[in-house]
Amino acid sequence: MSETATHSHVEGKEIDRRFAASAYNRRVLRNHGVSGRLRVALVALAAGAFASALYTGPASAGATGGCGSATSATRAAVDATVVNDIYANELAGGEVTRDLGEVTGSSDLVTAAIDGNRTAALAAVKRIVYHPGWHIVRLRAFGGAGRVLADVGGPYVIAPVAGVLRAAGGAVVGSFLMSVQDDVGVTKLETRIVGDPIGIYVRRKLVAQLGAARLPARLPSGSVVRRGHVTYQAVSQTYDAFPTGTLQAVLLIAPSPRSLNATPCAEVRADEFGRIARRLVTRLGPADLHGYAFWIRVYTGAQVFVRDANGLQLTSSPVPDVGPPVLPESGVVSYQDTSWLVYSFQVAAGALLYMLIAMG
Repeated sequence: MSETATHSHVEGKEIDRRFAASAYNRRVLRNHGVSGRLRVALVALAAGAFASALYTGPASAGATGGCGSATSATRAAVDATVVNDIYANELAGGEVTRDLGEVTGSSDLVTAAIDGNRTAALAAVKRIVYHPGWHIVRLRAFGGAGRVLADVGGPYVIAPVAGVLRAAGGAVVGSFLMSVQDDVGVTKLETRIVGDPIGIYVRRKLVAQLGAARLPARLPSGSVVRRGHVTYQAVSQTYDAFPTGTLQAVLLIAPSPRSLNATPCAEVRADEFGRIARRLVTRLGPADLHGYAFWIRVYTGAQVFVRDANGLQLTSSPVPDVGPPVLPESGVVSYQDTSWLVYSFQVAAGALLYMLIAMG
């Protein structure tokens, strides 16, 4: 039994909640063991810690020249990394963990699975999918013998997650497949966080797109796509589709300004991650400092530190992490036997956010 949901709660129901200074952000931080009022000033560092961090110069140090013809590819690699992080969060982020708990803790769905009652299972699955308190865009429930009891949600869904249904005594009585995101939602997340035109293709057919340039109706076969007078670099990535199979997400990377070709590749990489982080802060709107640090780490993979004008640490992600005792505003720093690119910008009065980015 399958029911395709057309209610706006399911089809692309995602986005503004995640990018609001709202109870959602505060709930995520609480679930990660962090108070929304976290303001920890690390006023002392062990003297030995100073040996673990060393500023080694600007990002261009040791470079033989500008990034040149590799500039666009460097930017594209960063953007693709962030889209991979978006996908990973839809597959195994904190929201997924909470939503799995809502399904496994659904007594009416468990009872329906025990009884093999498809009508009751459909009612339970609808209640879960349409519930305003969490974010599940599709849910397929199976009985103990593997028979589909109910399937509710949109037709084009990404990042399926499997789970089991257990009776009160712990016996497995059924299973399920769920997703917290659809293809439309991914395009919205990408354009809000990264900003590139994006298209989602299922069986080579375009099923969702968003951005300044329209993508081809069929999956591009080459590495470039020309739209009007602009030639874009096309970056294709493969992800799991619901319930089985794969889909392709294609990003269109606009040409880099010629002036950027003279910039060393390491600096291009740091600046692109920094651009995305600034964009993310703008989308999040007014929020506590840890909210900024948390989401920037989720979507860029950077280690993030927020410090005041005197260098005292206000928060970090991950928590706790004291970080290097001294951070330059840009360049390269050695920390924990690893060299990191540094990008920083102001996120609040007297608060500077530092990103430590893998060299790549």
